[in-house]
Amino acid sequence: MTTVWSASVSLSLGTIVAPTSANNGLFFKVTTAGTTGSSEPNWASVVGQTVYDNDVRYVSFSSTFADLQSINPSAIIELFQLKLDSALHGASTIYYFHAGSNLNANNKIKWKGVEYLRFPIQASGFAFQKGQLPRPRLIVSNVTGLISSILLDVNEVTAGNDLTGATVTRVRTLAKFIDADNFADGVNATADPSAEFPKEIYSIDRKSAETRETVEFELAAPTDLAGVRIPKRQATRSLFPAIGTFTQ
Repeated sequence: MTTVWSASVSLSLGTIVAPTSANNGLFFKVTTAGTTGSSEPNWASVVGQTVYDNDVRYVSFSSTFADLQSINPSAIIELFQLKLDSALHGASTIYYFHAGSNLNANNKIKWKGVEYLRFPIQASGFAFQKGQLPRPRLIVSNVTGLISSILLDVNEVTAGNDLTGATVTRVRTLAKFIDADNFADGVNATADPSAEFPKEIYSIDRKSAETRETVEFELAAPTDLAGVRIPKRQATRSLFPAIGTFTQ
């Protein structure tokens, strides 16, 4: 259930608020309870931003949130981006692909004007388990030889790299929001390029298996890779003189 914003109203944690006028289909979830201000705040126009309203704090959600609350939500479209690192792989190419198909005969899905090619892929393990960061697995078809070809190219630049360090971005939206070009008549009245779930960004940690049929990769969050520390800069007394100093 959503509540339309109004002035000087007490809002509890988790309340979903809608602006008084259309705002790219975004909704706002209360992350800090309190009382709203005397005038409507400047609502965010993109997903994931914080909005300040007197002593209330919100975080913006896409309109996918409202649709998922319905009895019969629109189908979720899952898209993937694979970006190479020029220093590691000799190029900064970005590959766009998806596992399903849509109404077009060419089996492409267009999202925000970019074409995602249909490619046999199985992705799993994106859920958080007991506070641990996810380590998803990506199994990609190797029947066409495309993946093996990419691996050969990058391994010529960095021997044995096997796409380690490449960035994989998982993009999800709802079928009702994809570009009008995806439909036979070229019309989609509910198309909304801003309506997507928060992007999930991972790095390829290693190639875990390769056969003639499939190649399997293990992904990790950028902060969960071997040799990565937070913060990355070591704190020393030469930089921070107060380190190791105690006062009473």
